[in-house]
Amino acid sequence: MDYSKGSIEQSAQDARFDAKKLARLADYYADLVAFGRVQGAGFLMARGGKIFANQCLGRLSNQPGREEENLKPDSIKRVASVSKVFAAAAIMQLVEDGRLWLEQPVATIIPEFNTDMHKGINLWHLLTHTSGLPADGGYFSDPYPIDRYSLMQTPDWLKKAVLCGPLQNKPGANWNYSTVAFAVLGEVVARVSGQTYGQYLEDNIFHVLGMDRSFLEVPATLHKEVVINAEWEPHALRRKADPALPPNAGGGVYSTMSDLNRFAQAFLNKGEFGGHRILSKKTVEEMTRNQLSGVPSYHWGKNCTDYRHGLGWGFYADGPTVGPATYNHEGWGWCSLFIDPVEDFVFISFAADSGDWDPVVMVNPRTIAFSGLL
Repeated sequence: MDYSKGSIEQSAQDARFDAKKLARLADYYADLVAFGRVQGAGFLMARGGKIFANQCLGRLSNQPGREEENLKPDSIKRVASVSKVFAAAAIMQLVEDGRLWLEQPVATIIPEFNTDMHKGINLWHLLTHTSGLPADGGYFSDPYPIDRYSLMQTPDWLKKAVLCGPLQNKPGANWNYSTVAFAVLGEVVARVSGQTYGQYLEDNIFHVLGMDRSFLEVPATLHKEVVINAEWEPHALRRKADPALPPNAGGGVYSTMSDLNRFAQAFLNKGEFGGHRILSKKTVEEMTRNQLSGVPSYHWGKNCTDYRHGLGWGFYADGPTVGPATYNHEGWGWCSLFIDPVEDFVFISFAADSGDWDPVVMVNPRTIAFSGLL
């Protein structure tokens, strides 16, 4: 099975990366596609700011009649929860501008939070998943999770999906993964900036970094270039933002591997890429350090007594070759973005699949990738 290869800027040798491990990684993804484990797959790796691997194979779409369309290195994919790091960056830009502060109560921006139960929740809690707001469906291994996504698709989303019922923990006491919390952060960005959340991202992050194929709403002319691996995705792709509904700050960004690399390089460069700055050096340092101490987490069936998390960025990673300084985020569908500041290394994975999280798809390739560093 042949890969479609994108542009590279240096050889594996110049990147101090084991060429045999690069071949092993390519073969691994090819096997996943050949045996039907995933619909398509691709990966990009960069070191020292230069790309040395950039390739894809498999099908772009699972829709009937589109079987011959191939996944390409510049194909656009909904990066799902990787979107959360863009929301965090947007919030921190507003903090830098003096329009927000990290411990600012959400109730000072969104009045519905001004209740005895919710007025203690601040922006830092939302960014670190410690707010106590509802965790994602299935997070607690519940067999019949609440369909909170559907509840969010109503004008009364704050009361029906965010503020209904008790808090799952006292703010700051537990780490519980909450996409709902990031929808609230998107609403904060919109209310404070006076722009739609999507327009804010486009003006202040995508455009600044030259991320020309990244969107919250993909233009209709590019719909045929978007990865489709679930039945609901064509409808979601066509849906226009409704100001009465929450911004999809927790999972709505569409991007490419090259564009994600630009964002990653900006973090490795302390907030700057290509001569353009999106964040200050000190903000990047704050976002990418562990913010928590002694905070427990259940984490999808795994009890953790001292969970680590930054501002938007996570540190969770299985595999012996991923160092403790590496920060990351993964997204359903499936994709991942890993940044190792010690090795000046970026690993980006696109694996088109609509199944449950699978370590064969998400953990094993990452381990191969990190084991190639010389």
